[in-house]
Amino acid sequence: MPYLPYEEPGITTILSLTSFLLLLNGARYILDRLLYCGIIGEILIGVIWGLPVGGTSWLTEGMQETIQSFGYLGLIGLVFEGGLTTNLALLRKTAYMSISVATFGLLMPIALSFILLVLPFSGSSGTLYPSPLAGFSAGASLCSTSLGTTFAILSSAGMQQTRVGVVLVGAAMMDDVVGLVMVNIVTTLGNGGMGGWPIARPIVASFGLLLVTLALAPWVLSHLWRWISAYIRPVNGHGPEETTGSLRQVARRLINSIPHLSFILSTAVLVIFVTIAAFIDASVLFAAFIAGGVVSFLWSRTENREEVVQDTGPSIMYEHYFKSVMDFILVPFFFVSIPLPSSSLSVFGFGQRARGEESCRLLFNFNCSRGTLTREGEGET
Repeated sequence: MPYLPYEEPGITTILSLTSFLLLLNGARYILDRLLYCGIIGEILIGVIWGLPVGGTSWLTEGMQETIQSFGYLGLIGLVFEGGLTTNLALLRKTAYMSISVATFGLLMPIALSFILLVLPFSGSSGTLYPSPLAGFSAGASLCSTSLGTTFAILSSAGMQQTRVGVVLVGAAMMDDVVGLVMVNIVTTLGNGGMGGWPIARPIVASFGLLLVTLALAPWVLSHLWRWISAYIRPVNGHGPEETTGSLRQVARRLINSIPHLSFILSTAVLVIFVTIAAFIDASVLFAAFIAGGVVSFLWSRTENREEVVQDTGPSIMYEHYFKSVMDFILVPFFFVSIPLPSSSLSVFGFGQRARGEESCRLLFNFNCSRGTLTREGEGET
């Protein structure tokens, strides 16, 4: 029967992991205080400690894969926090502006990438020009906005509750969903296929999940949440009237005997939504944001009641149970894992890096234009 023998890690491994964690948190703290860009430091540490520069001398390939997996958990938790803290009413009011920013963010990278078709690429077969499919693929890879990066930057700058922050969150969510469609388009065209359903399935599944949630939350989930919260002992210690029947007394005792129930219920909502999204090929991050919004909505339905679901709200629950491990381990693991799969420094030659620099310049100019569009929309409204 196979088993995994326990082996004590060597001092090299211990020192590498210790310095890795300390540098991640130290660099983020310093850069956040000085420039509000702590994630840049984490990404640079990932470049140095990971495969692009350090290879496997400091962190083995298995460790880097583990960091990537935990980092994705951090990304899901980061987006879930965004759903908990985003002003849903303001998000609904700024929906049209978010759609405008998202559309601009989808079309401009593809249009700019087609400019690269006139630039020659030197290779072993001589000077070649990219095909239109290659140009479209390059643009599609740039059109998706990182939800995790968006939430991290807005949080460090204190802009999560502002109108601009909510607009950017809405645009980033749409870009994430449409980015899945772009990936399917590139994959289908690259394989010579022309199937419509494999391309449209992610966006249909994602928005179908949203519509089903909007239909169920007020009528089904809300009543279930209220029923459970009515039997949880409030913070001030004043519970429901003791004149209830024996069945309600038994139910109250059973539910009150479950420790950390607010954390369990909120995490269950997150796990259920993420699992459903994975099985129906929807966006997992979009589902995590919906789960955060659902928890925030359900919690608000109990705020005016005498029996509130422990503590004082979803933000307090998140800070109590999630924040420490997210801030110091999982979220740094996510940002440091971004450059780990990259091997561009060893694979590409000087000519390819030069073309990559051209792409970066175009992307920088595009992001400046996108930010200008958002600021102009903010000024008009």
